[in-house]
Formats: sequence, structure tokens, C-alpha cells
Amino acid sequence: MWIKKDVKDAQSGLASPLPTQIVGNEEFAPMPQTDAQKRVEQRIFELSDKNAKSLGLSRREFLHTTGGIATAFLAFNDVFGPTFNVHAAEALETSAYKEKWPKGEFIFDAQNHHVKDSISGPLMFRRLTGKYGMNPDLIGVEPKPGDLHRANFLKEIFFDSDTVMGLISGAAVGPPEQYIVTIEDMIATRDSINNAAGSQRMLSHGIVDPTREGAMDEATRQVEELGIDGFKLYTGNPTGPWMFDDEDIAWPMVEHIRKLGAKNISTHKGLALPGRITPYYKPTDMPAVAKQFRDMNFIIYHSGMQHMMAQMPTSFAGVDADGYIPWTTDLCRARDADPDMTNIYMELGGVFGYSVITHPDVCGHLLGQIIKSFGADHVIWGTDCIWWGSPQWLIEAFRRFQIPEHLQEQFGYAPISDDDRRLIFGENLARLYDVDIEAKRSEIPGDAITRMKTAYTEQGPEPSNTAYGWVHA
Repeated sequence: MWIKKDVKDAQSGLASPLPTQIVGNEEFAPMPQTDAQKRVEQRIFELSDKNAKSLGLSRREFLHTTGGIATAFLAFNDVFGPTFNVHAAEALETSAYKEKWPKGEFIFDAQNHHVKDSISGPLMFRRLTGKYGMNPDLIGVEPKPGDLHRANFLKEIFFDSDTVMGLISGAAVGPPEQYIVTIEDMIATRDSINNAAGSQRMLSHGIVDPTREGAMDEATRQVEELGIDGFKLYTGNPTGPWMFDDEDIAWPMVEHIRKLGAKNISTHKGLALPGRITPYYKPTDMPAVAKQFRDMNFIIYHSGMQHMMAQMPTSFAGVDADGYIPWTTDLCRARDADPDMTNIYMELGGVFGYSVITHPDVCGHLLGQIIKSFGADHVIWGTDCIWWGSPQWLIEAFRRFQIPEHLQEQFGYAPISDDDRRLIFGENLARLYDVDIEAKRSEIPGDAITRMKTAYTEQGPEPSNTAYGWVHA
């Protein structure tokens, strides 16, 4: 049985700032909570009760503080061993957290989504949107279920996380009338948030199915009329699967996109739907298209990881004894064999979040291999949020996670450096999309979203500590 994560959290009142089970969107059935995750969850609440009492707070109040997130990482380390860089003082002292983790990164999220049936947002956000005269799309009178998907998206991405810029994404899966999010919805989200901010905070993918009649004209429309910022192509479409090495379907579309002036093509690889279309999720087609179109950039969402630790039995190890990760390691080997294949980028998407809270050793292999083969300058930060709710816990996890030392010693992985994190968090994506980071550092601090976030923080932040995807009940 599945249940919406936000519904489950509302019913139980036990929302943790660090997820303790896999959250899925409509693409897959999430795996059940593992025994280790159950122990982490129990330990979070044990430590939180103790720390909250010492600070004169309720558990719920405490879990919404920086001490709450630090406590969650401490609990994780108690169960899995030293995985995250966290100090006990952070759990009780906000100053210790702020001193240890300065917020100077330019965090640019390559994979954002919103859902149609999201929860109602707090009334305070309605007041703030009115106060700052924001775009009417973000203003309402009374909150109703389902009518705040963009406002709630704004809150989770920009108010409750350190994300600076985002890229709204979707997929041309099935007939257009059945898309989870249409291209018009995506553009409305991009434009309403940018208009509200008075600066560019969001970019948007274009989505097109190259197997459909009129696909070329639709790609042209999205570039010339909608001003999309790049394309997201989905090969595992059940109504018309295809591969990037198909010279009759894929290559004419890539050539057309190139002629339109777009240079970045993202694609979902890995996390395959079962049955006859599973082969279409394999990234084996990417080296051929990358070689044919050296001047185009191909961003492999989810790093092509077959299982992504999301659907497998709780006993699943995730890697072979030699560190082989199905499909991801194959891409790494292809990159090692072709030094000129510098136009493929590995995006973290849900794969970092899925692996880091289930099997940290798998996460270590993942990051170790893609950084070793592609370079830290070819790894892209993405979170798949708001399926996960606010991306802040993912940001905190990546700041703190280190490849386990035993894996470094055995497999020759380099430790993740501060420079690596800086590149991955946003500089790589900014380079691909021609975003001037220094100009943004001057522009964004004075925009309306920054002013709203400041007011929100001063009034007392209300992080949801939930997600809007599905969990195994």
C-alpha cells in the first residue's frame, strides 16, 4: 500500500527533517522502509526528545530547527557509522551550526518539479505575497487544497532551502493531454517566480516527444515562442520508446535542436519502468550521440543508475564486490575509454538522495566513480524536489557526506573536496546555461524573493519537514 508522505506525516505528527524512507513520484513504487532506516527514525526521535527537553521545546518545535537537522545526522551516524560530518554541539547551539556551515555556495538545482495536488500553504505566505506585490499567480485570498502548487514550490525551494536558482523539468510521457506537468505549466512556474522576484531565479526545460508527428514544429514553438532554456527528452516513453543512437528518430531531433540554438539536452536514464521498455532506460546509447554531436551537451539525469536504491528489496546490496553499479559504472567505463567524450555530464537527481539514506557505501561508490571518470566539473546538482519537499536536507547531506575511508583506500576514490562541492552545487550548471554567477551574487540579494525570505525567517520559519511523493505505508 502507498500513501502520500505529507498525509502520513500529518497523521502521525512525527515528521523528521531527514527522510527515513524512500519517497517516490508516479514513476515507480517506492521500496519499504529498511530495518536500518527504522532504527535511524527511532534514534532521531529519542535524541530529539532529549534535546528538545533541555531547550524547553516540544519535539515538533525542535525538529524544525537547525538542531533538529543536526540531530538527524547524528542519529544516522549512530546507526550507519561515521557517514556525515556533524558535531554534537550543533544539536543544541544554533551558533555552532552557523559557525560550522557558512552559506556561501551558489546552489543551482538542475531538477525541480511541482505537483498538481500539493497541500495548502500557510496563510503567512499569502500575506507576504500581498505585502510585496508579487505576481497574481502567487496571490490568493483563502488557501484551498491543490491551489498553491506554485506558491508552495516557491516556499520549499527558495524559502526553506539555500537554493539560489532552479530549473523546472518535466517529461513528454504518454499523450500530451496526460502529461503530469505541461510545458505551459512549466513556463508559468518559471515566469511567475522570475516576475515575482524581479530577477531570474528559474529556468525551464522544453519537453518534446521525437516519435510524435509534428515534434520538430513543437520544438521550434517552445524555443521561439516560449523561450525554453534547454530540452528534457525521455527515451522510455511507453507510448513510443526510442534511443539516442537511433539515426532516424533521435539524430534529426538533436540536429534540429542544435539549429534552434539550444545546446543542452537532459535525459532520464536509469530507474527503468518494468517490462518491454526497460532497455530504453539504459544509457548505452549516449556515447554514440555524444560522439556524433560533440558541440552539444548531454546531461544524464540520475547518473543512469539502474536501480537507484528506490525499488529494490530492503536486503539489496546495490553494488557488486568490485564496486560495479549497474549502468552507471558502464557509463564511467565508456568515459574512461574515450577521453574526448567531454560533452556528457552526470546529474545526481534522486540518486544521491535515494542512496545516501539507504546504503551510504553505494552513495560513496556512486560519487567516487562519477567524479573519478568524468571529473567534479562534469557532475551536476539536482534534487528531484519538491517530490522530496524542500531540498534543504539534500543540501545539508551533500555538504556533510564524505566517501567512506575504506572505499577510498580499496577503490582509489579521492575524498570530496570543498572545491568539488562548489563546482557540483552550481558552478557547473551555471557554466552550461551561461549564467553569470558574479552578476547573480550582486542581483539576487536585493530581489523580492530574498526580501520575502528575510521576512519569513524573522517571523519564524515553518519548514514542512515532509515530501509530496509517495511512500510505502
